[in-house]
Amino acid sequence: MKHITNTMKPLSLLIVALFVTLMSVKAQDIHFTFANAQKTIENGAYYYEVDVMIESSEAFKLGSGQLYLTYNPEAFGENISVAKGIEYTHETGYIVGESYSFPAYKSFVQNDNTASRVSFAFQQGVSAETMTRKNVTATPKALFHVKIKYADPTRDPMVSFEEDEVYQNQFFTACGSMLKTGAKAGFPDCANLPGKQLTNDTYDSSGASLNIINTEEETLNTLNLYPNPANDYFIVRGLDVTIADISIVDTNGKLIQQIMDHNLEDIINVSQLPTGVYFVQVRTEGIQKNYKLIHQ
Repeated sequence: MKHITNTMKPLSLLIVALFVTLMSVKAQDIHFTFANAQKTIENGAYYYEVDVMIESSEAFKLGSGQLYLTYNPEAFGENISVAKGIEYTHETGYIVGESYSFPAYKSFVQNDNTASRVSFAFQQGVSAETMTRKNVTATPKALFHVKIKYADPTRDPMVSFEEDEVYQNQFFTACGSMLKTGAKAGFPDCANLPGKQLTNDTYDSSGASLNIINTEEETLNTLNLYPNPANDYFIVRGLDVTIADISIVDTNGKLIQQIMDHNLEDIINVSQLPTGVYFVQVRTEGIQKNYKLIHQ
Protein backbone atom coordinates (compact mmCIF):
# COMPACT_ATOMS: atom_id res chain seq x y z
CA MET A 1 0.00 0.00 0.00
CA LYS A 2 2.89 2.31 0.83
CA HIS A 3 4.48 1.64 -2.56
CA ILE A 4 1.26 2.65 -4.36
CA THR A 5 1.05 5.90 -2.40
CA ASN A 6 4.64 6.86 -3.36
CA THR A 7 3.90 6.09 -6.99
CA MET A 8 0.76 8.18 -7.05
CA LYS A 9 2.29 11.23 -5.37
CA PRO A 10 4.60 12.27 -8.29
CA LEU A 11 1.73 11.65 -10.69
CA SER A 12 -0.55 13.88 -8.64
CA LEU A 13 2.07 16.63 -8.57
CA LEU A 14 2.48 16.34 -12.34
CA ILE A 15 -1.27 16.70 -12.87
CA VAL A 16 -1.39 19.75 -10.58
CA ALA A 17 1.57 21.34 -12.39
CA LEU A 18 -0.01 20.70 -15.78
CA PHE A 19 -3.31 22.21 -14.59
CA VAL A 20 -1.57 25.34 -13.29
CA THR A 21 0.32 25.70 -16.58
CA LEU A 22 -2.85 25.38 -18.65
CA MET A 23 -4.67 27.90 -16.47
CA SER A 24 -1.76 30.34 -16.83
CA VAL A 25 -1.87 30.12 -20.64
CA LYS A 26 -5.63 30.40 -20.74
CA ALA A 27 -5.60 33.51 -18.54
CA GLN A 28 -3.68 35.44 -21.20
CA ASP A 29 -5.80 34.51 -24.21
CA ILE A 30 -6.39 37.60 -26.36
CA HIS A 31 -9.54 38.63 -28.21
CA PHE A 32 -9.76 40.95 -31.24
CA THR A 33 -12.78 43.01 -32.31
CA PHE A 34 -13.57 46.00 -34.54
CA ALA A 35 -15.05 49.36 -33.50
CA ASN A 36 -16.03 52.71 -35.03
CA ALA A 37 -16.50 51.34 -38.56
CA GLN A 38 -17.54 54.16 -40.87
CA LYS A 39 -17.60 55.36 -44.44
CA THR A 40 -15.90 58.73 -44.93
CA ILE A 41 -15.17 61.04 -47.85
CA GLU A 42 -12.12 63.20 -48.56
CA ASN A 43 -11.61 65.28 -51.67
CA GLY A 44 -14.36 63.39 -53.45
CA ALA A 45 -12.93 59.92 -52.65
CA TYR A 46 -14.68 57.41 -50.40
CA TYR A 47 -12.90 55.53 -47.61
CA TYR A 48 -13.68 52.74 -45.17
CA GLU A 49 -12.27 53.32 -41.68
CA VAL A 50 -12.24 51.08 -38.61
CA ASP A 51 -10.36 50.59 -35.33
CA VAL A 52 -8.85 47.22 -34.44
CA MET A 53 -9.46 46.49 -30.74
CA ILE A 54 -7.66 44.09 -28.38
CA GLU A 55 -8.49 42.73 -24.93
CA SER A 56 -7.34 39.98 -22.56
CA SER A 57 -8.74 38.35 -19.44
CA GLU A 58 -5.37 38.97 -17.75
CA ALA A 59 -3.64 42.34 -18.15
CA PHE A 60 -0.15 42.37 -19.68
CA LYS A 61 2.39 44.59 -21.44
CA LEU A 62 2.21 44.07 -25.19
CA GLY A 63 5.39 43.27 -27.12
CA SER A 64 5.28 42.46 -30.84
CA GLY A 65 2.41 41.30 -33.01
CA GLN A 66 1.11 40.50 -36.47
CA LEU A 67 -2.52 40.44 -37.59
CA TYR A 68 -4.23 39.52 -40.87
CA LEU A 69 -7.40 41.08 -42.33
CA THR A 70 -9.41 39.98 -45.36
CA TYR A 71 -11.54 42.29 -47.51
CA ASN A 72 -13.79 42.41 -50.56
CA PRO A 73 -11.69 43.17 -53.69
CA GLU A 74 -14.87 44.27 -55.49
CA ALA A 75 -15.08 47.15 -52.99
CA PHE A 76 -11.39 48.06 -52.77
CA GLY A 77 -9.56 46.35 -55.61
CA GLU A 78 -6.85 43.71 -55.24
CA ASN A 79 -3.46 43.96 -53.51
CA ILE A 80 -4.43 47.17 -51.74
CA SER A 81 -1.08 47.61 -50.00
CA VAL A 82 0.96 47.65 -53.22
CA ALA A 83 -1.74 49.80 -54.81
CA LYS A 84 -1.40 52.27 -51.91
CA GLY A 85 -5.09 51.91 -51.16
CA ILE A 86 -4.72 51.31 -47.42
CA GLU A 87 -3.30 53.21 -44.44
CA TYR A 88 -2.29 51.49 -41.19
CA THR A 89 -2.02 54.26 -38.58
CA HIS A 90 -1.19 54.43 -34.89
CA GLU A 91 -1.56 57.92 -33.50
CA THR A 92 -1.64 58.91 -29.83
CA GLY A 93 -4.64 57.21 -28.28
CA TYR A 94 -3.89 53.82 -29.86
CA ILE A 95 -1.81 51.18 -28.03
CA VAL A 96 0.86 51.00 -30.73
CA GLY A 97 1.03 54.80 -30.70
CA GLU A 98 2.26 54.92 -27.08
CA SER A 99 5.55 56.58 -26.21
CA TYR A 100 7.90 56.48 -23.19
CA SER A 101 10.44 59.16 -24.21
CA PHE A 102 10.95 56.80 -27.17
CA PRO A 103 8.12 55.25 -29.21
CA ALA A 104 6.92 52.07 -27.49
CA TYR A 105 6.57 50.32 -30.87
CA LYS A 106 8.45 50.49 -34.16
CA SER A 107 9.14 48.64 -37.43
CA PHE A 108 5.56 48.92 -38.66
CA VAL A 109 5.11 46.68 -41.69
CA GLN A 110 2.08 46.38 -43.97
CA ASN A 111 2.00 43.78 -46.74
CA ASP A 112 -0.37 42.12 -49.17
CA ASN A 113 -0.60 38.48 -48.14
CA THR A 114 -2.92 37.56 -51.02
CA ALA A 115 -5.00 39.59 -53.48
CA SER A 116 -7.70 39.95 -50.78
CA ARG A 117 -5.76 39.67 -47.54
CA VAL A 118 -3.38 42.12 -45.91
CA SER A 119 -1.12 41.77 -42.86
CA PHE A 120 0.02 44.32 -40.27
CA ALA A 121 3.05 43.83 -38.02
CA PHE A 122 4.96 45.81 -35.41
CA GLN A 123 7.91 45.31 -33.07
CA GLN A 124 8.69 46.43 -29.55
CA GLY A 125 10.61 49.72 -29.24
CA VAL A 126 11.21 49.92 -25.46
CA SER A 127 11.64 47.27 -22.78
CA ALA A 128 8.95 45.84 -20.52
CA GLU A 129 10.61 47.62 -17.59
CA THR A 130 10.29 50.97 -19.41
CA MET A 131 6.55 50.54 -19.93
CA THR A 132 4.83 52.03 -16.89
CA ARG A 133 1.57 50.09 -17.20
CA LYS A 134 -0.03 46.98 -18.63
CA ASN A 135 -1.61 48.26 -21.84
CA VAL A 136 -3.75 45.24 -22.74
CA THR A 137 -6.53 44.58 -20.23
CA ALA A 138 -10.00 43.07 -19.99
CA THR A 139 -11.40 46.35 -21.35
CA PRO A 140 -11.21 46.50 -25.18
CA LYS A 141 -8.68 49.13 -26.29
CA ALA A 142 -7.85 50.48 -29.72
CA LEU A 143 -4.72 48.77 -31.06
CA PHE A 144 -4.43 50.60 -34.40
CA HIS A 145 -6.54 52.24 -37.12
CA VAL A 146 -7.16 51.06 -40.68
CA LYS A 147 -8.28 53.28 -43.58
CA ILE A 148 -9.01 51.76 -47.01
CA LYS A 149 -9.83 53.67 -50.19
CA TYR A 150 -12.89 52.43 -52.07
CA ALA A 151 -12.70 51.40 -55.71
CA ASP A 152 -16.50 50.94 -55.67
CA PRO A 153 -18.24 52.47 -52.62
CA THR A 154 -21.51 50.70 -53.44
CA ARG A 155 -19.97 47.31 -52.59
CA ASP A 156 -19.96 45.67 -49.16
CA PRO A 157 -16.45 46.07 -47.63
CA MET A 158 -16.61 42.58 -46.00
CA VAL A 159 -13.63 43.38 -43.77
CA SER A 160 -12.89 40.59 -41.27
CA PHE A 161 -10.11 38.95 -39.28
CA GLU A 162 -8.33 36.00 -40.85
CA GLU A 163 -9.03 33.16 -38.39
CA ASP A 164 -7.28 30.18 -40.03
CA GLU A 165 -4.94 28.45 -37.60
CA VAL A 166 -1.76 29.25 -39.53
CA TYR A 167 -2.35 32.99 -38.97
CA GLN A 168 -2.93 32.77 -35.23
CA ASN A 169 -0.63 33.07 -32.20
CA GLN A 170 1.40 35.95 -33.66
CA PHE A 171 1.40 38.13 -30.52
CA PHE A 172 3.91 38.21 -27.64
CA THR A 173 4.20 39.90 -24.26
CA ALA A 174 6.94 42.52 -23.87
CA CYS A 175 10.64 41.57 -23.87
CA GLY A 176 12.94 42.38 -20.96
CA SER A 177 15.47 45.20 -20.76
CA MET A 178 19.02 45.22 -22.14
CA LEU A 179 20.03 46.55 -18.70
CA LYS A 180 19.86 42.98 -17.38
CA THR A 181 22.45 41.85 -19.91
CA GLY A 182 24.78 44.79 -19.41
CA ALA A 183 23.76 46.92 -22.40
CA LYS A 184 21.87 50.18 -22.60
CA ALA A 185 18.80 50.42 -20.37
CA GLY A 186 15.38 51.12 -21.79
CA PHE A 187 15.60 49.06 -24.96
CA PRO A 188 14.36 45.47 -25.33
CA ASP A 189 16.61 42.42 -25.44
CA CYS A 190 14.24 39.98 -27.12
CA ALA A 191 17.01 37.53 -27.98
CA ASN A 192 18.04 36.88 -24.37
CA LEU A 193 14.92 38.02 -22.48
CA PRO A 194 12.03 37.17 -24.83
CA GLY A 195 8.37 37.77 -24.12
CA LYS A 196 5.80 35.01 -23.86
CA GLN A 197 3.91 33.87 -26.95
CA LEU A 198 0.15 34.31 -26.57
CA THR A 199 -2.00 31.47 -27.84
CA ASN A 200 -5.66 30.63 -28.39
CA ASP A 201 -6.50 33.93 -30.11
CA THR A 202 -10.21 34.61 -30.70
CA TYR A 203 -11.91 37.03 -33.07
CA ASP A 204 -15.23 38.80 -33.59
CA SER A 205 -15.56 40.60 -36.94
CA SER A 206 -19.14 41.83 -36.46
CA GLY A 207 -18.01 45.35 -35.55
CA ALA A 208 -16.53 45.81 -39.03
CA SER A 209 -19.99 45.95 -40.63
CA LEU A 210 -21.38 49.26 -41.81
CA ASN A 211 -24.95 50.40 -41.35
CA ILE A 212 -26.92 50.48 -44.60
CA ILE A 213 -26.48 53.94 -46.09
CA ASN A 214 -29.54 55.53 -47.63
CA THR A 215 -29.43 58.27 -50.24
CA GLU A 216 -30.45 60.95 -47.71
CA GLU A 217 -27.25 60.35 -45.76
CA GLU A 218 -25.19 61.56 -48.68
CA THR A 219 -26.18 65.10 -47.65
CA LEU A 220 -23.67 64.72 -44.80
CA ASN A 221 -20.76 63.75 -47.05
CA THR A 222 -19.74 67.38 -47.57
CA LEU A 223 -19.30 67.84 -43.82
CA ASN A 224 -15.97 69.25 -42.63
CA LEU A 225 -14.50 69.56 -39.16
CA TYR A 226 -12.22 72.57 -39.00
CA PRO A 227 -9.50 72.84 -37.81
CA ASN A 228 -8.53 69.16 -37.78
CA PRO A 229 -6.19 68.43 -36.03
CA ALA A 230 -7.65 70.72 -33.37
CA ASN A 231 -6.07 72.33 -30.32
CA ASP A 232 -8.77 74.21 -28.41
CA TYR A 233 -11.87 74.04 -30.60
CA PHE A 234 -13.38 72.92 -33.89
CA ILE A 235 -16.32 73.96 -36.07
CA VAL A 236 -18.71 71.75 -38.01
CA ARG A 237 -19.15 73.05 -41.56
CA GLY A 238 -20.83 71.94 -44.75
CA LEU A 239 -24.39 71.16 -43.61
CA ASP A 240 -27.49 72.71 -45.15
CA VAL A 241 -29.07 72.86 -41.68
CA THR A 242 -28.01 75.12 -38.81
CA ILE A 243 -28.80 72.84 -35.84
CA ALA A 244 -27.43 69.35 -35.10
CA ASP A 245 -26.76 67.05 -32.15
CA ILE A 246 -23.03 66.52 -31.59
CA SER A 247 -21.42 63.65 -29.64
CA ILE A 248 -17.70 63.10 -29.08
CA VAL A 249 -16.53 59.56 -28.25
CA ASP A 250 -13.04 58.14 -27.68
CA THR A 251 -11.46 55.21 -29.49
CA ASN A 252 -12.95 52.82 -26.91
CA GLY A 253 -16.48 54.02 -27.73
CA LYS A 254 -16.90 55.96 -24.46
CA LEU A 255 -19.05 59.11 -24.67
CA ILE A 256 -16.84 62.08 -23.75
CA GLN A 257 -19.01 65.07 -24.61
CA GLN A 258 -22.53 65.62 -25.95
CA ILE A 259 -24.15 68.81 -27.20
CA MET A 260 -27.82 68.72 -28.09
CA ASP A 261 -29.29 71.22 -30.60
CA HIS A 262 -25.87 72.69 -31.32
CA ASN A 263 -25.86 75.89 -33.41
CA LEU A 264 -23.39 75.15 -36.23
CA GLU A 265 -22.27 78.77 -36.26
CA ASP A 266 -20.72 78.25 -32.80
CA ILE A 267 -17.38 76.64 -31.99
CA ILE A 268 -17.11 73.40 -29.99
CA ASN A 269 -14.57 73.73 -27.18
CA VAL A 270 -12.30 70.68 -26.76
CA SER A 271 -9.44 72.33 -24.87
CA GLN A 272 -10.12 70.10 -21.85
CA LEU A 273 -9.72 66.85 -23.80
CA PRO A 274 -6.50 64.82 -23.50
CA THR A 275 -4.40 64.58 -26.64
CA GLY A 276 -5.55 61.73 -28.85
CA VAL A 277 -8.00 60.50 -31.47
CA TYR A 278 -11.76 60.95 -31.12
CA PHE A 279 -14.86 60.39 -33.21
CA VAL A 280 -17.44 63.11 -33.71
CA GLN A 281 -21.00 61.89 -34.29
CA VAL A 282 -23.25 64.37 -36.08
CA ARG A 283 -27.01 63.74 -36.03
CA THR A 284 -29.57 65.83 -37.84
CA GLU A 285 -33.07 65.08 -39.15
CA GLY A 286 -32.76 61.38 -38.36
CA ILE A 287 -29.38 60.98 -40.10
CA GLN A 288 -26.07 60.21 -38.35
CA LYS A 289 -22.50 60.38 -39.61
CA ASN A 290 -19.20 59.76 -37.80
CA TYR A 291 -15.94 61.63 -38.41
CA LYS A 292 -12.47 61.26 -36.94
CA LEU A 293 -11.02 64.21 -34.98
CA ILE A 294 -7.39 64.47 -33.90
CA HIS A 295 -6.84 66.58 -30.78
CA GLN A 296 -3.28 67.89 -30.32
